[in-house]
Amino acid sequence: MHKIKNIKWLPILMALSIMAIAGFQFYWLRKAYEREERTLDMRTNFMFRETVFALQGDRLKLDKLVGDSSSPTKVFIQQEFPGRQVRMKPGPDQKVINMVDILTKRVKDSTGRALIIRGSDTMRFSNKSFTGKRNRLMQFLFDVDSVQDSIKVAELQTAYAKKLHEQNIAVPFIVKRIPTVEREEPRFNQVTLGFSKPITYELSLGNTAPFLLKRISVPILFSVFLVAFTCLSFSLLYRNLLRQRRLADIKNEFISNITHELKTPIATVSVAIEALRTFNASMDPQRTKEYLDISANELQRLSLLVDKVLKLSMFEKKEIELRYEPLNMKDLIEEVTSSMRLQFEKKGAIVKVTEEGDMGLEGDRLHLVSVIFNLLDNALKYSSDKPEIDIDLKGTNDKLHLMMSDSGIGIPSEYHNRIFEKFFRVPTGNLHNAKGYGLGLSYVSHVIKKHQGTIRVESVEGDGSKFFITLPKHKA
Repeated sequence: MHKIKNIKWLPILMALSIMAIAGFQFYWLRKAYEREERTLDMRTNFMFRETVFALQGDRLKLDKLVGDSSSPTKVFIQQEFPGRQVRMKPGPDQKVINMVDILTKRVKDSTGRALIIRGSDTMRFSNKSFTGKRNRLMQFLFDVDSVQDSIKVAELQTAYAKKLHEQNIAVPFIVKRIPTVEREEPRFNQVTLGFSKPITYELSLGNTAPFLLKRISVPILFSVFLVAFTCLSFSLLYRNLLRQRRLADIKNEFISNITHELKTPIATVSVAIEALRTFNASMDPQRTKEYLDISANELQRLSLLVDKVLKLSMFEKKEIELRYEPLNMKDLIEEVTSSMRLQFEKKGAIVKVTEEGDMGLEGDRLHLVSVIFNLLDNALKYSSDKPEIDIDLKGTNDKLHLMMSDSGIGIPSEYHNRIFEKFFRVPTGNLHNAKGYGLGLSYVSHVIKKHQGTIRVESVEGDGSKFFITLPKHKA
């Protein structure tokens, strides 16, 4: 009972384990999704700001500031503090996208002198001879507001869509103008242009789930495979465990039953021998013959019990070894029917054997005898009182045909393809005295196929069964 309870709890433990693995995978995928979502948000906002400033730079005619000289002007921001100056310049691997960056790209100075924007809101040149250029730059900054309205939302959307396409980012978005509101913390999806009349553009992304799921498609497939593989492994493990438990139960029941059955023939033979010794039965030939027949039948019964052990051993090894020798099928049938005479008499069975042609063949004696016994035993076991069993033998040049029919309960048509499966037993309705393990017909089919033969069944429920066996006469 303790083992049974453990097995009952095993599916629950397996289900909890699978749920834990699936939960961990879900948590891992959720973190990966959130990480990709943050990355996408940063990239799209960065490109949005870059696109807005690039369009603004295109609208500003910066080349008029310094003429057409070819030497670039260095632009940086210089903040003055008491007693020192701090220059804030981007590092070699950084890019700052703002108005100063636009100016840096467009302003050119033939002498290569630096243009300085100081924190004191005044502008100087390192060489005072460039005062005219400074004045034009100041005028430019005051006129920036006049070009803000020239950036249309549709144009910005088109430029931004092109930017996303270049980066292989396929997400829906909306760009719109919103009222400019001063906030303590800036929003990265908003860009404000202008000084006295600022204009704010806002980027709103649509449904980004398809794009993000595509980005993490490989981790998703790996997680699905891992969970599915775990489920398959657990199911196969549990199935094999149940099968092993069933085999163990069958083996234990078999050992218990066969131990009980072995005692009966041994006791009967012992009583017959004791009677021969005690009552001087040798002086009575008739009684001696009777006792000897009883002993022979019980010994034959012992042989059939050994046959059951042989079948069990075969299914444990999953293979049998055939020892071919010249045989006569009629002699084998007479041997089995003679050994089962008492069983036939007890059931009132009538057995008829007909033959035609040569009955000789090559085969394994022990296993073929077991095949005949199993078929006859089933015919008795699944029949009512006074069953009729017909055995028809027909020999040809290279094959031997055996047909065995009975008047038993028959086999429903839906079970015709399953009766040769191991451990399968046809439901017998009210026939509760039919004991077995579902090994007999499976064993018969295995032996016949091992002899390179065929077996099939024809049966109608309530009207008996017919088994047709064909065996080659010579070893292939």
